[in-house]
Order: sequence, then C-alpha cells, then structure tokens
Amino acid sequence: MTIEWFVPLGQTRPMTMTLHSLAAQTRPMRGCIRCSVSTEIGNRGTVRYTEEWQTENDLRRRVQSATFSDLVSLIEDATDPPRIEFTLAHETRGLDYVEEVRAAR
Repeated sequence: MTIEWFVPLGQTRPMTMTLHSLAAQTRPMRGCIRCSVSTEIGNRGTVRYTEEWQTENDLRRRVQSATFSDLVSLIEDATDPPRIEFTLAHETRGLDYVEEVRAAR
C-alpha cells in the first residue's frame, strides 16, 4: 500500500510526525514486512506512506484494524485527495479496495 499526499510546505512536518506515529503502531503487527514515511520538498511537499505485507490476508486485517481508521481520517481530511495504491498479487487497486474490505467485516 502506498499513499502519497501533496501538501503545503507548512503542513509537511505535522503530517510526517503523525504518519511516523502510525508507522510505529503498524510495524509490530503480524505480517508487516515494512512500513515507511518519506518526504520530498519542492514547490509543495510530497509525503509518502508505504506499508508492505506478507500476504493479502495480512493487508486485509490491517485495513480492518482500528488503527487504520486514523489513516483513513488523514486521507479524508486532505485538502487535495492523495494518490492511493494497493498493489496486490494480480492487480493494483485504489480507495475502492478499502471500502470493499471494510464492508466485508
């Protein structure tokens, strides 16, 4: 899963701090291979949040978790909608994947 926000420079630091906190909660979860936050500073700040999971079932558990709701809030509160990709074994999906998995709970 990769989420990429384009934010005003003054919002880059608060966003990355929040994402680092979420990453710290995510890394010990069963099946998490990697979770990272990165930024690129240009005219606008690019903030990238990435999670990699061993299996799609691990990813589905993550999407259904209570802590994922914090990530959903960041997505919903964004001034500009972020770019969201879920790279699965045979396809790449967007936010519709979250809606599908959370509806299946």
